[in-house]
Amino acid sequence: MKLKRHQAVVWLPPRSAGERAFGSEALLLAHVGGEPRPTLRRASLDSLEGVKQVWLVADARDVTLLNVNVPPMSGARLRQALPNVVEEFLLQDVSKCLVVPGRTVADGKRLVGVIDKEWVEFVVGAFVRRQMRVEALWPAQLALPLKPDQWSLACSHGALALRTGAESGIGWNAGEDPQFRMEAIVAILEAGAATLPKPEKLRAYIEDADWQKPVQRAAQRCGMVLEMARLPLIREAPIDLLLGRASGMKAAMAQFDWRLWRAPAALAAACLVAALVGLNMHWGLQNSQKQAMRQAMEQKFRAAFPGTQAVVDPVLQMKRNVAVLRAQSGRAGPDDFVPLLGRFAQALGPKGQDAVAAVEYREGELKVRFNPAAVTGAAARDSLRQACARLGMRLQFDNERDLTAKVTVQGT
Repeated sequence: MKLKRHQAVVWLPPRSAGERAFGSEALLLAHVGGEPRPTLRRASLDSLEGVKQVWLVADARDVTLLNVNVPPMSGARLRQALPNVVEEFLLQDVSKCLVVPGRTVADGKRLVGVIDKEWVEFVVGAFVRRQMRVEALWPAQLALPLKPDQWSLACSHGALALRTGAESGIGWNAGEDPQFRMEAIVAILEAGAATLPKPEKLRAYIEDADWQKPVQRAAQRCGMVLEMARLPLIREAPIDLLLGRASGMKAAMAQFDWRLWRAPAALAAACLVAALVGLNMHWGLQNSQKQAMRQAMEQKFRAAFPGTQAVVDPVLQMKRNVAVLRAQSGRAGPDDFVPLLGRFAQALGPKGQDAVAAVEYREGELKVRFNPAAVTGAAARDSLRQACARLGMRLQFDNERDLTAKVTVQGT
């Protein structure tokens, strides 16, 4: 793989370094394109300015490689079955992991890669939010170059990644102390030899010169011929851990950094609570004013009609009692038939005699049926409504085509 100017291969730090350190410190190791021979350098996310396309190499300690017997399935059915197959080999809850199938290996078994789901989403999201597209995520122990009769060992980030075969490899912690590093290299080589025959040659890819002596002493102790080089430009791996991620909307939601919205969300929640509290306080104030007005009206009603036993609707009861008193005194009210009809005739004017076909009165309401010529057109109807309104009446047609209208006193 030849890198272009906007491309890079990035070796990730282990998850144990922490999410905060991942973004703020220069813990990444990157081959950045744009040079004849891209050199490895330490970098931070912000220092990768101009990079638009990246390939990631996961720390070997964060990836578990398994060779397991898998039912003869493919596609979605295989992805659904794999968590149940590998669950017994994991210490972590399998629902919190990405389980990715690889190639078929010897004896009908299949290579399966397992990595923490939250860590992958955090890492991928960190690059995507900086407009960098992540093309692949390879386990370091399977991304190293492999030659016949030779093991490949990567020494970086205080850790080791050993590739022992086309689909096999392990990771190991090495620390910073030279003596501890030497012991760790011996331990990882012996662990590899426990499952596969140890070859005569070891090719070690080191991050810097601090690894030289520990690697030399360990190779000598294990009786292996040593070759050393700088960490290589990774070109491919037999398994891509990104294939286990969700697609579409689920992936977009997983990449979304909700932590950036904590403060706005808290502010929005506080505003909502304040609005609800204010709304309830306003409702309480309005309700108390309503009760005070009702009590005042009831007091005035009882003062006018002291003999009333129950007051349910003081306004309506007041109107009814006033109407009864008016009738008993022989005085006509504004909504009685004769006064209402007289004012309506005044509103009609000189043409009223030919405008009305029939009139019906019931409970303070005139129901008038007009001749078609009198109310033809919206202008004629509006003019009639305005004339009634000036005399304290309300004229309402059932609809714009109906010739029947209701006439009542305004405010009733």
